[in-house]
Amino acid sequence: MKKKERKAPISHFTLNELALVTKGDELHGLQSECMVAETDADLQAFHFPCRIDALIIGIGTEGTATVSCNLQECRLRKNTLFCFAPNTILQIASSAGFRAHVAVVSTDFVRNTPFDLHDMMPVLLERGANPALQLDEAKSRIMQSFISLIEQEVHAPEQLYSREVVRGLLTSMIYKICDILQSVSSARPDESKPRNRGEAYFRRFTELLGEHYRKERCVSFYAQQLCITPKYLTTVIKRVSGSSVSDWVDRYVILEAKTLLKHSHMSIQEIAYSLNFANQSFFGSYFKRITGLSPTQYKNSTPSKPV
Repeated sequence: MKKKERKAPISHFTLNELALVTKGDELHGLQSECMVAETDADLQAFHFPCRIDALIIGIGTEGTATVSCNLQECRLRKNTLFCFAPNTILQIASSAGFRAHVAVVSTDFVRNTPFDLHDMMPVLLERGANPALQLDEAKSRIMQSFISLIEQEVHAPEQLYSREVVRGLLTSMIYKICDILQSVSSARPDESKPRNRGEAYFRRFTELLGEHYRKERCVSFYAQQLCITPKYLTTVIKRVSGSSVSDWVDRYVILEAKTLLKHSHMSIQEIAYSLNFANQSFFGSYFKRITGLSPTQYKNSTPSKPV
């Protein structure tokens, strides 16, 4: 396991793999799709940059922690609500007795849970760069109640409609989160925008991007996967998210590149090849065009924090 981490420092865990690392147990049934627990942040799996193929929603109950989320630090403490999207790069930078009530839901389970993305999108996009929000005691208790209800259902003997009950609770919790975010956000749903398939295309596009960005950077590839034209995909993604397809691809690739440059023993040439660039020169030009720094300059800009 340690040798694998040195070669591929951004470890990737499914929900079951996370359970094996943190609890030493394999999950079964509904628990393999939704893991809920009161937990501390001193988890070995998170001492190095890693991705979890799951949605993570939690509320801090005591202590403090500093977490790196896609290379951006956020502070967690009591009554902090945090939401990490699937495949976010996470790392615990420091922890002082931090504990949280956390629900970790597999990507497949989330994908099969119905949400009205049209109403949620403006708020979720605005909060995406800052996934932690301090709540007052009343709102914190509400979020803990949702997670506790999900936990009770997940840990109870599985019944015929257990999954539907959990999906309903998860849907309600996410709507409540959006309601809370909306109250502190300047974003407002654009009621003049007609409801169409644009939001569904954006959701599927980001899923595909998370799977393929290391190898595919062309708009045509993602359009082909969605069975639409590149022009239509470009128009839809720009309208829904405010950013172009190329911008989204660049975000994912540059985030991966920055993480590897800071946290791995890979050479710049190895990083270039791992991200499917023809050679180190092409990678260097791409990286500098977007960041303003060469890979070497970025790697040497500030020392990495020890974990």
